[in-house]
Amino acid sequence: MPNKYTVTTQKSWGSRIKESLSIAMIGIFLFFSAFPLLFWNEARSVHRAQSLEEGEEIVVPIDANYILKNNANKLVHLSGEARSQEVLTDILFDVNVEDVIKLRRIVEMYQWDESQQSETEEHLGGETTTTTTFRYSKTWSNRLIDSTQFNQSETYRNPADMPITEEVVTAQQVKLGEFTLSKNLVNNINYYQDLTINNELKEQILAKMNAQFSYSKTQFFGAFFYVSENYNNPQIGDFRIKFEVILPTMVSIIAKQVGSRLAAYITEVGEPLEMLVYDVVTAPEMFQRAKRQNTLETWLYRLAGFVMMYVGLLMIFSVLTVLASVVPMIGSFVEMATAFTSFIIATTFSTITIAIAWLFYRPLFSIVLLVVIGIIIYYLNSKRKNMQANNPPVPLDKKPPASPIQLPPAQPLPQPIMTPQQPMRIPAQQAMLAPHNMITPTTLPSQTTFQQQRPGSYYFGMMPPQQMKVPQMQPNYPQQRVLPQKDAPQYEPIPQSTIRTQAIPVATQTRAQTIPSTQPASSFSQPQPILSPTNIVPQNVKANITPPQTVAPQTVLPTRINATNPFTGANLAQLTIPQK
Repeated sequence: MPNKYTVTTQKSWGSRIKESLSIAMIGIFLFFSAFPLLFWNEARSVHRAQSLEEGEEIVVPIDANYILKNNANKLVHLSGEARSQEVLTDILFDVNVEDVIKLRRIVEMYQWDESQQSETEEHLGGETTTTTTFRYSKTWSNRLIDSTQFNQSETYRNPADMPITEEVVTAQQVKLGEFTLSKNLVNNINYYQDLTINNELKEQILAKMNAQFSYSKTQFFGAFFYVSENYNNPQIGDFRIKFEVILPTMVSIIAKQVGSRLAAYITEVGEPLEMLVYDVVTAPEMFQRAKRQNTLETWLYRLAGFVMMYVGLLMIFSVLTVLASVVPMIGSFVEMATAFTSFIIATTFSTITIAIAWLFYRPLFSIVLLVVIGIIIYYLNSKRKNMQANNPPVPLDKKPPASPIQLPPAQPLPQPIMTPQQPMRIPAQQAMLAPHNMITPTTLPSQTTFQQQRPGSYYFGMMPPQQMKVPQMQPNYPQQRVLPQKDAPQYEPIPQSTIRTQAIPVATQTRAQTIPSTQPASSFSQPQPILSPTNIVPQNVKANITPPQTVAPQTVLPTRINATNPFTGANLAQLTIPQK
């Protein structure tokens, strides 16, 4: 026989609307029931807190073995062993136990149990298809499981009632030293332990069970007495019995002393004060535990009230969700929106209800709290106004003045380390007669300059790198010729006073390109120490001479070309070109 069944059901849009209206009525009841619950919880919390504060101030520690008349009707604290000298009896099985506070008989029956899991799918038009899976399992339970509510009730059946009911026998008089505990204090003692079963007691109980249940076989295993053919393989309807007792135990009590009895103390707010904890605990520690317990219960009730509001609102808004579910996507969106709205509303109303309850039950504290909140709001508002006054808004048609940009101080650029280069001396005839398309200088490695100081006179040499400005051109020129130092022509220096330039007519039109320089030309003519010709290092010479053009023949006169050192200004050579 399978223990799992799947059932598929369908609901139309109209039936879902009718069902949602019924659910909405239940939701309205839950929503409005949350208000008195929250209000009552705040009152209970306040009264309990006030009672604990009052009790903590007036409690009197006493010895449980002595009864003093001076402590009559006072709130007292005492510790000791709670015990009873009575004999408790289970009449059905004739079980007699001495020196115990409680005797309990537990009965469990082997039954079917049902669990289910559902998945719902919405369709266009508002219809839904729900697939529900039912699972059935066997379990021991101390309560009767009603199988008539099962989906498969004809297949899985449980007995209609329990063969034996559970029963608790409590001692009539439980004492702590010389004091007798009240019924409420005895009910708070619930530390049960399994009853120790000896052979004599076991045979006695089995005989009673065989007499009552002769149709079944009785067995004892562990702490249970089984009424079953095989306790390892029980059948539906088999049951088992176990006995538990509360033995004498150490407790600490805070209660009112009334003669030789301990009863509840009524505080000024009308709250009964009566506490019991296990083990030996001091009075301050007991009150601290009670305060923590009160705080926990307060928040649990608050959460319960919030959940009631939230669930009630969801049930109310379920009508909107069903109406919008004609289109599943819209229905899902409405469902999320209603869930969020329900959360906001439940949070708001629960908070307002708690605040009103505080005003009612804690007016002084609430007033002080409201004053503090008002001061904080006033302070923040005044601070905001001061900020606006100090920083007025700028009109849209006016732009605020731009703040000056703080630039870092200029750092000097690092100067490149360059090896000084010395000018090269070549015969003027070679420079004048070189091919005109040989060089188009843009960047000269040796930074040689050609300047025409006067008509027919040329100056060539090298300028310092920092005084050089090279035109930005991208020419192509052939490989330059380097004259070895041994082949360089040697000239005798000419005194500065005898150097002069002369202009001569030439048979061809010539042009000399001058590389711009930031240093004036006159600075090169200052007297400087004369360099020896042996220190001159040959360098590449670049010249830009316009290609020859045919012109009318003219008389060519001798020309003298002067050369000076650009670094020292010394006269280097003087060359005269003869007439052709």
